[in-house]
Amino acid sequence: MSFRSLLVHAQPGEASKLRTEAAAALAIKLDALLIGLGAEAIPPIAAIDPYGFGTAQWTPLLYEQQTRNLEAAQAAFAAHAKGARTEWRSVGDLPTPAMARVARAVDLLVTGGPAGEGDIYTRVSISELLISSGRPMLVVPPHGGRLETRRILVAWKDTREARRAVSDALSFMHMADEILVVALGAKEDQEILHAQAEDVAGMISRHSMARPRTHVAVSGADDVQVDLLALADRMDADLIVSGAYGHSRAYEWVLGGVTRHLLHACERFVFFSH
Repeated sequence: MSFRSLLVHAQPGEASKLRTEAAAALAIKLDALLIGLGAEAIPPIAAIDPYGFGTAQWTPLLYEQQTRNLEAAQAAFAAHAKGARTEWRSVGDLPTPAMARVARAVDLLVTGGPAGEGDIYTRVSISELLISSGRPMLVVPPHGGRLETRRILVAWKDTREARRAVSDALSFMHMADEILVVALGAKEDQEILHAQAEDVAGMISRHSMARPRTHVAVSGADDVQVDLLALADRMDADLIVSGAYGHSRAYEWVLGGVTRHLLHACERFVFFSH
């Protein structure tokens, strides 16, 4: 697929600067539209005033603050997305479900950057958005930066999620100079992993300028993320492509260990599909 529209959550001040700058640079590179969404919800009054006193006084003040915050988010988005073709949207709602709804209008979500401060009323839950949006997601590393697509590592696992991730990321792979398909698993599975990795490399080669290489190795379940990131370091990967694995448990999205690490602790750009 070709990414013709991107979506990023914009926040006041410097809170979303790095991911917005990364999204803007990518939008310019792809000649794509970048939609900035300002979304912030007002906490329940009981959480602020548990005894219910002064509710009439609190409510207009909270709405005024929300309005100011969304206006500040718009100003920050305009400043940090200079040079890109942009569109602005604003809503008084929880950021995560708001982003999931607006995802219908775009091809790719851009999230991540520094962790910072916040709560469900002002910040996006990346894990919940990843599972619920129905769109691929690019996670910006904590230090920000511009996405280059010269060297791409594909974290292969023979699952629906990984197949979607490879297919969704083909437009990036078309621009790559080097692609490495990595399949890690138990010793007894090495033969089938080799066959799978070659199938994936063959499919990618029909869309990319580069002929993908494969790397298949023995790795225990507890070592996969360490071995995967070591390979990414060795090739100095610009981007890691991975399926996202998780499920809902008691109203909370529970992610697999490798997905969780790539989502929250990786120092490289990561492309996810679920």
